[in-house]
Amino acid sequence: MRPRTTLGALIGCVLLLSACSAASPSPSATAIAATLKEYAIQLSSTDAKAGPVTFTVTNSGTMVHEFVVLKTDVQAADLPLTNGEVNEDDFTSMGEVADLAAGATGTLAVTLAAGHYAIICNLPGHVAQGMVTDFTVR
Repeated sequence: MRPRTTLGALIGCVLLLSACSAASPSPSATAIAATLKEYAIQLSSTDAKAGPVTFTVTNSGTMVHEFVVLKTDVQAADLPLTNGEVNEDDFTSMGEVADLAAGATGTLAVTLAAGHYAIICNLPGHVAQGMVTDFTVR
């Protein structure tokens, strides 16, 4: 009789957990596809609603690139450079996919508040050659 009581309690807990998760669904992430290549960043959308955002980043170039999301009011093309790189410490870094080899794909899941973001490849010289884009969260 004990195994039946344990099984009944287990089924009750599963049903209770299912009801709780159905009552409070988690927000779904906005999916953005990003393509990196010499020397550009292309996004499937340049804006998203505030909340979880998942970037799927593909390096279709022939060399290593990275994908860095910075919270800033500065337009991406106007970011100040020191020795060919943006000083990320001057901004709020939301996350990155670092050192993505040619042909590789990586994922970055972040929660973004409303505002302006700059997305860059911050390897030496890449920002200056145009590997920047603006991203808006509303």
